[in-house]
Amino acid sequence: MDPNGKHCPKVPARDPLVSSVPLFDPAQLPLREWCVGSREDAVTGLVAFPDFHSHIPRALASALTSGGLVGLAIGDVDGLKGHVEQANATDPGCYGHLAGNKVMARLGAVTRTWFHTQPWEFGCAATFGGDEVIIAAALDDANVFHRAVTQLRDRLADKLPVRVSFALAFASVEHLPADRGAGWKHHFTDQLLAAVDRCLFTHKATRRATGGEGGIVAITQPPLTAHTAQDDRTLLPLPTGAETLHVLARPAGTRTRGMLLLPCAGPAGLRGKRLRVTFPDGAARAAVAVSVHGQAAVPHETATTDAIEGPGVPLTLQSVREKSTRGVPDDLAAVLEKERLDWSVLPAHEQAQMLHLITESATADIRTARITAVIDAVAPRTRS
Repeated sequence: MDPNGKHCPKVPARDPLVSSVPLFDPAQLPLREWCVGSREDAVTGLVAFPDFHSHIPRALASALTSGGLVGLAIGDVDGLKGHVEQANATDPGCYGHLAGNKVMARLGAVTRTWFHTQPWEFGCAATFGGDEVIIAAALDDANVFHRAVTQLRDRLADKLPVRVSFALAFASVEHLPADRGAGWKHHFTDQLLAAVDRCLFTHKATRRATGGEGGIVAITQPPLTAHTAQDDRTLLPLPTGAETLHVLARPAGTRTRGMLLLPCAGPAGLRGKRLRVTFPDGAARAAVAVSVHGQAAVPHETATTDAIEGPGVPLTLQSVREKSTRGVPDDLAAVLEKERLDWSVLPAHEQAQMLHLITESATADIRTARITAVIDAVAPRTRS
């Protein structure tokens, strides 16, 4: 009721600004154990940054020191300023900054709904208080977190008039500092946030320079202490099929040539994996990714790494289907790619026999069974 004793009109349930009230239901906050007792950001309904920044260092330290894996993602709205200016100029019933608040309220509502469908036992979703969202969670599988953030990106693209780009990283106990003096938890958390934030804005700057589209999900690596090696759990698989992967590559010199380390697991075997790599200037070329101590890397024409400034090199990775003079059918090629198998390990006469059996299959079931038999024959030879 208002001060005059009259009943106030109810806000429509569909109004994205319904969460922007000072009294809120803490059960609606997007959190699982982490940051319990936090306040709500008034516009988005996500965990307010001061409380996130106060609670999360202890949560991260506890998860990592016990041997767990943590994923951290930051999303930033693409072109919000342009949307606000357009609304101000074209919509007489809505001034620009209100349009911006509506975008952020909707972003918060979609993120909260998405977060409550995730299986994480520990995690939370927060904001810096501008046009960003922060996701943190304890994980079993890095690739599942990458797919979940991609799903959130796609949901936001369906609900918002603008796109949202994300960057993410994975941390394990190997990333914790060796010297854990006073205040190390907050310092480590700030370093992790900074690494993800720099990756995000490096990719956004490249997009603006090359005229590319927003709404990407980029992957980086947090700073690794010098006393240990990379934890394989924090590495994503290289792209296969039609997948596209945006990464921030770290320069690493070898005795003979410069290399760019990718935040991905190295390919099996000595042949490497051919990729189509797009560089920050928009130039794309084929490169063979090899494994360097279990981590994927592509050669870089600069022999020394001193010329590379900033947090790393933003790259776009796409799989390249290996050429075959014998015309491997699409369904067989797709399964070979998915299983990361090398068709060329088979002698030419065996390839010809198998292709003949597949193309002469009388039914789809027979064709599927024969493709499965081919995979069973190729797998042990590829991995031997």
